[in-house]
Amino acid sequence: MSGTTPRTSPAARALADDPVASRVRTLRLNAGWSLKRLSEETGGLAPSFLFNIENGRKVPSEDVAVRIANALGDSEHEATYRAWALAKSRGRTGRTDHDAMLRAWELLRNAFSNDTAAAQSGAVETTVPARDGAARDLGRLRVPVLASAVDPGDAVRPPAELVINTLSLDPQLYGHDAEQARDRFVKLRRPFAFPLEDGMASRANLPQRSLAIVTREPLETVDAFAAYVLRRDGQLEVLVGAVLAGRPESHAMVIGRIDLLLPDVRR
Repeated sequence: MSGTTPRTSPAARALADDPVASRVRTLRLNAGWSLKRLSEETGGLAPSFLFNIENGRKVPSEDVAVRIANALGDSEHEATYRAWALAKSRGRTGRTDHDAMLRAWELLRNAFSNDTAAAQSGAVETTVPARDGAARDLGRLRVPVLASAVDPGDAVRPPAELVINTLSLDPQLYGHDAEQARDRFVKLRRPFAFPLEDGMASRANLPQRSLAIVTREPLETVDAFAAYVLRRDGQLEVLVGAVLAGRPESHAMVIGRIDLLLPDVRR
């Protein structure tokens, strides 16, 4: 037979979508370890759990991710393993602030960019990808979208029952302005989006049929040309800075500022 085309299984394709999981599996196989051996080296993590981590089906905690890195002799990349665990969790524990998530995503954009795993036999990819689909995916900013102009509360993420969708903002979509877009996204604080009602948009001189992306920032000075989001009786209200400046009694109700408007394609 003159040559064969490597077969790509669903599991192998899943591995290619996660640079850290791919590295874990590659380093384990390079060492000639079974999942049972890795279980022993990590202090008793279940082999089934490790299998699911390698195949992107389970999300380890940051501490568990570091245990895996140390067991594989990869402790120099501890920060990347921690960022991987944090970003994969998407902050589901509710204890992760938005800044930490953004730092994790940014670190993973260049995960192991200068590393090449040791050559090995078999069908496993030997080079750990530097900027594959997962790395780019982790560089996106995900913004929860509220169903209506209702107060989202002060948690890192609004309650699940209020969220109907999640925006995935990819700086790469901004072409030559990608770096500027990324810098702008980094400055967003616990963002959320909500649909502007037509009357609300008109009163604030904003385009109708838009989704407003809000950055939650303390009100220090009022920009006359910015649009601010306030909470009042469980609902959201939008005031332009010029109007808000004349209503000092409303300053304490400000949640944040509208930083970006996108077309509301649902309507």
